[in-house]
Amino acid sequence: MTLLPNPLPIDELTFIAILSLPIVFWGYRHGLDAMIIAVVGVLAGMLVSDTLAGGVVGAVNTFYNFFNAFLTVGGSSLDALIVAWRTGPGLLNTPEQVQLFGTIIFGLITYVSFRLAFRQAGGTSSFLEAAFGALGGAVTGYVIVNFVFSRHVVFPQSVQITESQALPSVTLDANVIVLIALVIVVFAVTSSRRRS
Repeated sequence: MTLLPNPLPIDELTFIAILSLPIVFWGYRHGLDAMIIAVVGVLAGMLVSDTLAGGVVGAVNTFYNFFNAFLTVGGSSLDALIVAWRTGPGLLNTPEQVQLFGTIIFGLITYVSFRLAFRQAGGTSSFLEAAFGALGGAVTGYVIVNFVFSRHVVFPQSVQITESQALPSVTLDANVIVLIALVIVVFAVTSSRRRS
C-alpha cells in the first residue's frame, strides 16, 4: 500500500464548497456586477492585509499595554502607570498572532467590499445575470475560504492507493478549476456588455 499526495482533496473541496454557499446565494441575488466589485475588494484584502497587520502591530500593542496598565494600576501613581505601560507584554507578540490579526483585517476589508458592491450594483435583471453572479460567488467564496484555511487550517493531504488500483493519468488541481471559472466569468461580463 502506497501513500501519495492528493492533488484534489475531495473532503477539503466539499467543506470549502459548503462554506461558500452563502456567497454563492449572495451572488445569485445581487448579480455579476456586484460580484466583480466584491472580488476586487477580496483580492485587494488578500494583498494588503498582512502588510497592514505588520504596520499597525506596534500601535495595537501600545494601546493595549496602556489600557491594561490603566486597569491594573489605575490612576494612583503616574510613575507606576508608565512603568506598567512600557513593560507590558503586548497583545500581538508571535508571528501566528500577527497572522491572525491579518486575517481579521482581511475579513473587515471583505465585509466592506461586499457592502460597497451591494450599494453600487446590488440587483439582477435576468436569470442569466443571476446565474453568472452565483458562479462568481462560487469563485469568490472559494478564494475567501481557501485563503483563510491555508493560513490557519491544515487538511490531510494523502490518499491510500492499493497495488490493484490504477494510478490516475490526469490530475486536476483546484487552481485550474478557479482559473476556468474566472475565464467563464470574464467571458460573461464581456458578452453582457456587448449586448447592452
